Parts: sequence; C-alpha cells; structure tokens
Amino acid sequence: MKPISVRSFYYIIALIIFLIEITIARGLFGYGFIRGSVGDILVIALIYALFRACNTPPLRSALFSIAAGFVVEGLQYIHLVDLLGLQKGSVLYIVIGNTFSPHDLLMYIIGGVLAWGLDQAIFRIKSPIQHR
Repeated sequence: MKPISVRSFYYIIALIIFLIEITIARGLFGYGFIRGSVGDILVIALIYALFRACNTPPLRSALFSIAAGFVVEGLQYIHLVDLLGLQKGSVLYIVIGNTFSPHDLLMYIIGGVLAWGLDQAIFRIKSPIQHR
C-alpha cells in the first residue's frame, strides 16, 4: 500500500471532522452535550488539522486553533452578528455564533490539547503516513 502524504492525511481528517460537525449542526447527531461541548472540541480539532495540513508545527497549530476559538468567542461576547446586522441562519451568523459562554473557552482548550496529543500519539506509532 502506497503511503499517503502528511498533508493529505490532515486534509482527510479535517474533511471527516467537518462532516461530523455538519451532522451535529443539523441536529442529526446528538443534542445538549454533543452539540454544546463535543462540537466545540471538534471545531478546534478541525482548525488544528487545517493548520497541520499547511505544515504548521504541532504545538503552534494547537495554540493557533485555541486562539481562533477564543477570538470567535470574543466576537460572540460583543454580539458582532447583531452589530453587523447578520441575518439569523446565514452562514456567517452560524460560524460566528451569538452566545458567549465561558464553558466554550474550556472546550476549546480541551480540543486543542486533545488534537495535539492525538497527533503526537499517531506519529509515535508505526503508520502508513509518509513523513517528510
């Protein structure tokens, strides 16, 4: 079996997480804890995978991903979607969100740490992923 490149591996991971996020957002897979916590953890893992696909080092990818989550949560705190007059249900309204929660900040940290930790574990075991 031909090994896949590291970049391709991360793009595939990002695509899988994105599809899971869509099912969560559409209410097809879980409510409550799944939507409110697991979804936040996964979105940081998605951002992490995209940074890694661009050859950003693991720790930097984790920190940038967590920072991105914090920025979005800050935009929710100032009600940016209302300030911009975004229509409820629009793509930007959904991406930015409209409800600040300190709990989400914790989930972003958990997501970044988990993504980084799993990444470190994957590359410690023998895998068909081609290292550069």
